[in-house]
Amino acid sequence: MILEGIVICVVSIFIAILFYKQANEQFEILQLEANRLQELPTLYSDHAPIVVRGYTVPSLGTYAELQKRKHILQLALAPNKSLQSILSQPAELSRWTFQRETAEFLAKESGLQIWFQQTLFPKLLPSPYTSWLYSPKTCLYPHHRGLFKTSAFQTIIMPTQGQASVNLILQNAESYLPLQWKERPFGSLTTQDTPLLSQIQFVEVKLKKGNILVLPPHLIVDVASDPNDVCWFLLAEVHHPISKMAS
Repeated sequence: MILEGIVICVVSIFIAILFYKQANEQFEILQLEANRLQELPTLYSDHAPIVVRGYTVPSLGTYAELQKRKHILQLALAPNKSLQSILSQPAELSRWTFQRETAEFLAKESGLQIWFQQTLFPKLLPSPYTSWLYSPKTCLYPHHRGLFKTSAFQTIIMPTQGQASVNLILQNAESYLPLQWKERPFGSLTTQDTPLLSQIQFVEVKLKKGNILVLPPHLIVDVASDPNDVCWFLLAEVHHPISKMAS
């Protein structure tokens, strides 16, 4: 009986992961005012991207705030390259790929990690009675993040400075991307990288401070700065046990 129970449990988990990995073949972008945020769990049941407008964002996670923390700016990101040297050179910043560990460190040191856990995270969950099943991860990215695929139950993008341009691509377009597409800026791809570049359909979403974009799993995403307005943005993930195993 115990063995049968274990087998049933393993099969159930496998089926749950299999269904979780199934992606939508189309989507529409929904909009929600911040004063109706309590409606988000119901809207999100359709697993469509949602833009929340008019949310009060703290004055954290900006270049100006970081400049007050001189010891953080001395963080070594490569031999002879500190965080300060990269942030102070626009050309270098636009080319630099920030590792996830660095982005997690910046989220923690900026105060955004604890702010998200205590303020926004509880409002995103389907029910307070199942909140113990969910856990957050937070990153703070300066300027951009190249192509990546969402895997969490929810992925949140929230500008803390400037305007962000977010490109959303359906998972079924992955075959049109080059083999080494992860962390590549979408805008840098050319027909030399992928001859079928023009076949990739995407939706561009412009976000400014006070906007929050909530994304379902299985989307391919690229975040870039507006050419005239360098953005910093919080990228947070809300995971449940199945999304952790499927990631």
